[in-house]
Amino acid sequence: MRVVGSRVLALQQRIGEKFTLPERFKGTFVEKWTTYWKGLVRDYSEVAVGVVKESYAKPKKALFYGTGIVALYQAAARNPGEEAFMTQLRHQSNRMITVAMKQQNPVSANYLLMLERAINQNKLRLLPLGIFTLVWVDLYDADDCTYPAICEYTSVSIWNFHERVIDVGFWNQFWRLKWKMRNYDVNYL
Repeated sequence: MRVVGSRVLALQQRIGEKFTLPERFKGTFVEKWTTYWKGLVRDYSEVAVGVVKESYAKPKKALFYGTGIVALYQAAARNPGEEAFMTQLRHQSNRMITVAMKQQNPVSANYLLMLERAINQNKLRLLPLGIFTLVWVDLYDADDCTYPAICEYTSVSIWNFHERVIDVGFWNQFWRLKWKMRNYDVNYL
């Protein structure tokens, strides 16, 4: 563990010896700027050395944190957007079209109809939140300029927002759409 700290310290000293500020920059903004960046690099290198030392001392904790960070990164990289939602909706609608009306599951058909109406009325909204996306239906059209549509007291508030959420996108899937369409044909019972 001391090896890591001593190597970083030796590297910092060698870099400090090689790079010196010319006399004409002493006492100017450039000297303050270089002092700031040297301090910032020193602080972050101390943090990095501390993390490495602690990971040697507690490998299970380091593995847990590392796995969590990688999982969050992968979830953020696979966060679906509007294009993924529309693609999945088109795919499920095409599957539903191939089944006769009397053989369709009414729950699946009503859910697709509700989504299509929200899209046609321009009320469907997507809210990306980093690792997942919420799909919700607004009260008014996005282009509506009437007083009720722009008034803050008649809009969807944070207290009843959860009632308007109709789907959650995570890991390149919109899960409620997938769940509603699992039994979409005559064998839905």
